[in-house]
Amino acid sequence: MKKLICLVIPMFLIFVSCIFAGIDPDKKVQAAYWLRMNGKADAAKGLLDSILSDDSTLAIAHYEKARLNHYLLLGGGQVSISDILIPAGKAVQHDPSNVTYAYYKALVTFFNAYFAMETGQGDPKSFVDESIREFEKVLAMKPDYHEAMLYLVEFYGLLPADMGGDSAKAAGYAEKLATLDGYYGAKAKAVLATQGTDLVKFWEDLMILGGDKPEYLREAGKACLFAGNPEKAEEYFNKAIQADPSKNILILDLARYHIMQVMQDQGKAGSELPLARTYFERYLNTKPEPVIPLKAYTTGWLGQVEMFLGNQPEAEKKMEEAKAMDPYFSRAAGIPTLLLFDPPDQISHQYFSFFSWF
Repeated sequence: MKKLICLVIPMFLIFVSCIFAGIDPDKKVQAAYWLRMNGKADAAKGLLDSILSDDSTLAIAHYEKARLNHYLLLGGGQVSISDILIPAGKAVQHDPSNVTYAYYKALVTFFNAYFAMETGQGDPKSFVDESIREFEKVLAMKPDYHEAMLYLVEFYGLLPADMGGDSAKAAGYAEKLATLDGYYGAKAKAVLATQGTDLVKFWEDLMILGGDKPEYLREAGKACLFAGNPEKAEEYFNKAIQADPSKNILILDLARYHIMQVMQDQGKAGSELPLARTYFERYLNTKPEPVIPLKAYTTGWLGQVEMFLGNQPEAEKKMEEAKAMDPYFSRAAGIPTLLLFDPPDQISHQYFSFFSWF
């Protein structure tokens, strides 16, 4: 079987190369993106390597190569953080005016800092300083980039002083963000809220003032999860999804909440894991239909649930289904950032917190 695979992949790449010969390089990168989105990361890598062999200065190809490697890292591929950082840096180098490339580079720079903090390897403080500089460069290019500013609120507001934290700078960015956008201003205020603040009430009060906006409903639901009230969280999430069906990914947070209960107390597995399974299955049947990488991720989790429940045949079946969809589906506990799934020519407004489970 391995020998057959070794023969099939090169033949497929030759076929792909023939199809895209003479086509605009940017469209070839889009094709590589769609290959990855359809569970064919190896083929996407081969196409990107071919594109960059023809033109090593093509920024969009370096950006997509960085995101591909990022995805492979989550899925157990033989890559390292430097395999993400290097092409991300080259994307910025070859197109310094592209704010999406700058935003992604800033994100993966802090990813490197976060990894160093978690593992004790390298110099986390220098990595944090570098990532802050990168986010400030993003804001120099696009002063109203709300997500970039919110990251600075988090870094300055949540990190200790010896790691780059600065409460005054955090408050300054939060105040500026509040003048730009009500929702992101509220997010910044919630980030900096003192311990013990009732964040469920915080978001509910805002909804009384501003209506049931999907973003506010989402935040209220997440606050309910942190408060240990998944039933109320589901109510808010359902309303958010009803208002904006693209927010169906919130169902995965409900599943992960019940997974987290088991991580904290394995004695709850018998009651919590069936609930997690229900939400994972529900997400797979939502509209808009989840993209293949998220389908595979969710199916992989269903396999994990069945394994922990002792249903080995069903566990193996689900894992094989996930691998068939996408051999490199994310094995991480957290949901893969949607930034990896935006088209490569699109300004990204995806945001996730490095400091929060949900």
